[in-house]
Amino acid sequence: MNQVIQVSLDELGRIFIPALIRERLHLSPGMILVVEIGEQDGVRLTIQPETTSIVEKDGLLVARVTAISNLADVTRHERDRHVFDLLQRVGL
Repeated sequence: MNQVIQVSLDELGRIFIPALIRERLHLSPGMILVVEIGEQDGVRLTIQPETTSIVEKDGLLVARVTAISNLADVTRHERDRHVFDLLQRVGL
């Protein structure tokens, strides 16, 4: 079932999308919406799928992505595992 809502433009031409709709569609700041101009002056907004971009940073290729969870625990676990491996290698 399609849901129809009315929105208005502010003085800067921005569209306000109500929180209920933003939450339902998982919209967040920075996401890109594509505006399609259809027949008879119709307008359609669609969510642009996110793509992983590979960029070069200090001579290395790096994937520019958004973390979906807190990476602190993962980083701590990996660091502890490497320290443990090094201690075993030196016989401690």
